[in-house]
Formats: sequence, C-alpha cells, structure tokens
Amino acid sequence: MWLKNGLWGRCQMRNHLLGATMALAMAVWSLASLPAAGQAPLAKPTSFGGCPAETMAFHACALEKGKTFNPPRTPDGKADMQGYWRGRLTMDRSVEGVDETEPMTRSPLSTWLVAPSLIVDPPDRRIPYQPWAAEIGRKGQNFQKYIDPRTVCGPGSLSRLFRDLVQILQPTGEDSILLLFEDHRVQRVIATDGRPHVGENIKLLTGDSLGRWEGNTFVVDVTNLNGYTWFDDAGNFHTNAAHLVERLTMLDLDTIHYEVTIEDAKAYTRPWTMAWPLVREKEPGFELLEEACWEGERAAPKMRVLGYRYYFGDTWQSR
Repeated sequence: MWLKNGLWGRCQMRNHLLGATMALAMAVWSLASLPAAGQAPLAKPTSFGGCPAETMAFHACALEKGKTFNPPRTPDGKADMQGYWRGRLTMDRSVEGVDETEPMTRSPLSTWLVAPSLIVDPPDRRIPYQPWAAEIGRKGQNFQKYIDPRTVCGPGSLSRLFRDLVQILQPTGEDSILLLFEDHRVQRVIATDGRPHVGENIKLLTGDSLGRWEGNTFVVDVTNLNGYTWFDDAGNFHTNAAHLVERLTMLDLDTIHYEVTIEDAKAYTRPWTMAWPLVREKEPGFELLEEACWEGERAAPKMRVLGYRYYFGDTWQSR
C-alpha cells in the first residue's frame, strides 16, 4: 500500500510515484541547507506586508492596512496588481490545518507539514459542514475512495490555485483581468464589464468569474461551478451550488491580501472564509513554467488498480 502511505500520502500529488527519490532529495537538501558552524539559523518570515506571519493575525491586520495603502495605478485608474505572485502561509494537505498531535508516520520530514488552518471564519477555523457532508470531507469518503481530481491533471479549486504561483495581467483598454496560474496551466479571464453570469444550468470546472472594483479591492464573484474539484488533499469539497467571492487588496507594493468566502447551501450550514498573503516574485527574468502534468502523470492507473475511482462529485450527487 505504498501508494496509500507514501511521502505525501495517498498519491494526492502527481509526482508520488517518485516518492522515495523525493524523500532522499529533500533530506539531502535539508542537510545542505543547515547553517554552517557559527552561522545564524535561517529565519522564517515574521511578517508579510507589515502584518504578522500568522494567518488570523495577518488577516485582521490586512483588513485595516488595505484601507490606507495607495497602490500604483493602471492608465484607467485602477489598482495596478500586475506581476507574478506566490501564495504564502498556505499548504495543500488540509485547509483546516494540521495539528501537531496528528499521527505523522509517512516521512521523517513530516514536521514540515505542521500548519495552522487557512480558515479565518468561523472562529473554530473548521469548514461548517452539514453532518452528511462532514462524513465525505475531512479524509472521509472522498479521501478513502476517490482520486483527487488534481492528481489526474484537473484543476484544484479556485482558492487552491492561489496557493501557488499566479501572474496577474490588466490589459489596457480591455474590460477584463487575466489570471495565469502555473499549477496545471489554468487560466481565468475575468470580465469586468458588468455582464450577468451565464445561465444557471451551465456548470464548469472553474465556474463563471465576474469582476468588479470596490475602491482598491478587486472583487471576483464566482458561480456555475460543477463541484468536481477539491480544496485540498484531504478531500474537502463543495457542490455545484457553491458561490465564491474572492477579494484581492494590495497592502504594499509587494503584498496582496487574498480572501475568499464560500457558501453552499447543499453542503454547509453557513458561509466560511479563508485568507492568506500573496507575495510578489521579484527574481529577475522570472516566468511561469509549463507544467507537463499529462506527460508525467503515472499515479492514477496504479490507484485505479487499488480500487480508487475518478471523482465527478459522486459522493454529494448521490444525496
């Protein structure tokens, strides 16, 4: 059952077939990264955009700081967010966080995976599932019986995409903003011309995204999702009734406060919100790489042999 209990667990990432090699390489990198005698240890960031490097504290600080920062402007007077950005204070294992008391036997590097919840509301920092939905998410039926759609080169949920690299483009004279993600080369064209959403019977992997400006905050309203994506490796999910509102606000020249609120009357008892910083990537000559997922994906056939199924919202559609 290596595929179930390998380095990253349950083959939720496309390179799990190289798990042993990855573990060795990362261990060597870890040793090589240790400071030499007399050198100070590498320090973790203590702040992003002048706000604490802890999710709840960052969010509370960012809500206030975003009100006072005067960002650079595009020719049409909107906040200029163009550039490459990288999600921080995030992880894919579970949006509800990883508790230090949770058994971690998959890798000697498992302590790297300890992290707090990405959820800032409700106060318990857990997804407010209805009872039936809680049995499906949180390493429930989805995790136990299905292959993460992202493992077979499908996109992650929209918020999952923002945990990695994104390029923001604001073409002059166009009524749209373009988001280019490195993860699985997902692209989102977000219309800002005031058009209505497409018909409610049209369901899409990444939904229908419409944007508007509220002062310096870019707000994206997302509907028409088909419910075929997961928020994380643990199988946390939404249905085709989900409605997302994303908010992007600059805190300084190099930091964006990303916030997403999700409501879904089929699966949740109330809306809930996640937040984290996006930090500008300033390496000279930086560009997104083309991810060869289809060419390199080898995990799904092995998982199919073990009985795992492809995920098309089966667990919630049976309700």
